[in-house]
Amino acid sequence: MTILSLSHILAFLSTPIADQHTQPFILAVAQFTLWLPLAAIGIGFKSIVGERTSGSIRILLGQPGTRRSVVFGTYLGRSLILATTVLFALTVMAVVVAFGFGTIGFLNVFGGTIALLLFAFAWIGLTVGVSSFAASETRAIGLVMGIYAVVEPLWQNLILRLFALVFTGTTQTPSQAAVFHSLDEPTWYLYVNRLSPAEAFNAARYYIPNLLEGLWYGTTVPGPHAPNVFGIIVLIGWATIPVYLGYRRFKGADLN
Repeated sequence: MTILSLSHILAFLSTPIADQHTQPFILAVAQFTLWLPLAAIGIGFKSIVGERTSGSIRILLGQPGTRRSVVFGTYLGRSLILATTVLFALTVMAVVVAFGFGTIGFLNVFGGTIALLLFAFAWIGLTVGVSSFAASETRAIGLVMGIYAVVEPLWQNLILRLFALVFTGTTQTPSQAAVFHSLDEPTWYLYVNRLSPAEAFNAARYYIPNLLEGLWYGTTVPGPHAPNVFGIIVLIGWATIPVYLGYRRFKGADLN
């Protein structure tokens, strides 16, 4: 993940528009949008169901522990693994960006890191939740990859167009050019678009640093507040609700 993300930012550093970018670290953080979900899926999809199908889950439950501790302990453990990986990658990225641009800005680094960790927890919550919910590894990977397809590659070209058809009667969606910095787009779009973890993260990686700068310097924060706060809540929802639903299913499952 670190190498792939670095390759993208190094390629950007060689372009003429690199010198015109005022928030280089925020741009660098965006390179994780594609790779981080795949890393989370790899780390988390077998976390519970793998123990279940191998039979070792009965050994774990034979120790002083409950199904709740297995699910939520696994979630915390996988979250720590992914967070450590992300922080290491961001440290390397920050050094490269600082060297290439000359400056990165502490608040941009802090805010961008918070946004990326929220995105990471959203995906590890989803994968551990699915792993707790599914009865076999095949079902777990099929379900998690199906969700990935819906909220990632199919989101802009299919899902948002279906929502547009419901709200407007056409399949035309607004341009994303200014969606994070203005209120020119329809209200439904500002909120529905942020139901995708990737789109919520793309908004948060700008909004959180700008919010921190506004609070620190006492300046006006650009961008629509309510939709961006909604996007942050969406990320927290992705990080917690699937785990809870997975636990509820796992709690009543027959493990024999």
